[in-house]
Amino acid sequence: MAAVLLLATGCSIYHPQAVDIPLINHAGDTRVDASLAMSTWVLPDVMTFNATASYGFTDWLAGQVHINYGGENFYTQLAPGAYLPLGENGLLEGYAGLGMGGAWRKPASASDTASNYTYDYRGRFMVPFGQVNIGWHDLTGAHIDLALGVKAGAYLPSFRYREYDSDGALLPNECCTYSAPSFLFEPQLVFRIGSETVKFCLRASFAWLSDIEGGHTSGTSNRFTSDLFTLSAGVNFSF
Repeated sequence: MAAVLLLATGCSIYHPQAVDIPLINHAGDTRVDASLAMSTWVLPDVMTFNATASYGFTDWLAGQVHINYGGENFYTQLAPGAYLPLGENGLLEGYAGLGMGGAWRKPASASDTASNYTYDYRGRFMVPFGQVNIGWHDLTGAHIDLALGVKAGAYLPSFRYREYDSDGALLPNECCTYSAPSFLFEPQLVFRIGSETVKFCLRASFAWLSDIEGGHTSGTSNRFTSDLFTLSAGVNFSF
């Protein structure tokens, strides 16, 4: 029954982020991206609102800031970087940054679930990372952008999980924590189409954590998961 409950609601402590791949190509280039995203492990379980702002400070130096929120989760990152134009439309970018986030769930009444118990979890994490993007901007008269980004870093969590019986009493033997660092691999594909200044954006992201199955301080089975896939849609503005 616990497995069924986890599949239906999940203890998702990370989801692939819908961070913009801006394709900055000149000094003063400003990009603002806003989107809605849905993340999934087995069933869709996380919805977030995402915003990214990116800026070209010089003819090679860039930077971006991102934040998203989903009611029971949040994430933000700051990343300076560099860019290199490749011909008329090609672009290579590299960023190094730090992300911080958290996830939580408050216990519902056991009578409202499919089991005779309920649970909660809460925690935070940090993600130092590097990312390389390659793409092509303003292709054809429809100003199409195509981009691939590959993010790699360390996922550094601190989470705790607790279970309660139908009367709301804590079950000590069903509590555990998760603090094992993981290697994070997170590729992303982006498609944009529109005008020179306003474009519709579709984004698909995938994330893999190397040690999501381990790291508990007790002998209980794994209570935590990470979402594997995120699909987002939104609007991208250029200034």
